Amino acid sequence: MKQPLTVVLTRIFTYGFFRMHAGMLLFMFVTFISYCFFINTLGAIPQDWMAYFQQLITITLVSNPLIMCLFFIVCLIYNIKSWQYVSLQLSGTEQQFIYYSSTAMSRRKQFWSWFYMQLLINMPAFIYAVFALFIGLMWHHYVLPLVIFSYLLLLTTISALIYVRLANRFADTPHATVIPGRWKKPLFSLFIYHVFDKRKLTYLISKAFIIMIISIGFVRMPNDLRTSAIAVLLIIMVHALLIYQEHHFEKDYLSFMRNFPYGITRIYFYSILTHIILLLPEFTWLLMAFKPLAGISLLLLGISIAQLLRSICYRNGSSMQAYLPALFVLFLLLFWGIMYGYTLWLIPINFILSFFLFYRGYFRQD
Repeated sequence: MKQPLTVVLTRIFTYGFFRMHAGMLLFMFVTFISYCFFINTLGAIPQDWMAYFQQLITITLVSNPLIMCLFFIVCLIYNIKSWQYVSLQLSGTEQQFIYYSSTAMSRRKQFWSWFYMQLLINMPAFIYAVFALFIGLMWHHYVLPLVIFSYLLLLTTISALIYVRLANRFADTPHATVIPGRWKKPLFSLFIYHVFDKRKLTYLISKAFIIMIISIGFVRMPNDLRTSAIAVLLIIMVHALLIYQEHHFEKDYLSFMRNFPYGITRIYFYSILTHIILLLPEFTWLLMAFKPLAGISLLLLGISIAQLLRSICYRNGSSMQAYLPALFVLFLLLFWGIMYGYTLWLIPINFILSFFLFYRGYFRQD
């Protein structure tokens, strides 16, 4: 028989999470599974081959560590969404009774109630993991299916521990933040702290796409400057949303900085430092994967593109509807400039144009 706390947590959090994220779940699981099992092919394929093609994605998952890592990233993002939802619900006044009713029980009973609740939230992933385990055993892949199943159990356990910790703090305790209070925070680091405090999901999704781009296509790419420059362009474009959020962070929270005695060149240099920190993993990969001269050139190209994206926000960053067309046009211009062999010329052009737009727009913001 289920404990009363388990029933309450399931009805409040599990049902509420599925109601709020029903569209995302339908897209990720129903559409995906329907595509895998009911896809029709062009031409005639023997019937005994159909099952193999329909199971191809699952076979790849249980046999390819890279695809398994991408699956792990998706599951981690999904669990982070559930952590955000539960934390937000616990902060509401209508759920304050959980702080007092659940803490009357032992930590072990609290843990199993929260574990069962998170297990139901993770049930779509567990269903696919069980199917992957069955396919893996059938095709004699034993290790990775067990790793997938163990990983989901570990995520569920970590989630339950997080929830127990949240539920056992006092209702009037201020929410924890990842920003250390005693650390010095120079101007260029403020948005980085904001990302890790409020934009973690966007940051993780961006890095997941970067891993996919590098792993699938660009690890095997020829050591050609144009091809590598296209890779850098895609990497910066993946971070376009974060750069857009950086503009609105400055506009909403740092507008008073325009009254400080900071020169425009100094502020522009601070923006470069912000983007270097934001893209530090990608820039490290560039310096390690390419020869020193080529790596430095690609790094400068990436910084110049990031600065240009940041500067166009002063003209087209008022809304996403204005930002996306400008982003699309800029991508086409840079792409064809690289394809026609003007990669090295684009570095000074991007810096000059970005500084001009930055100079014209920084002190003229609304």
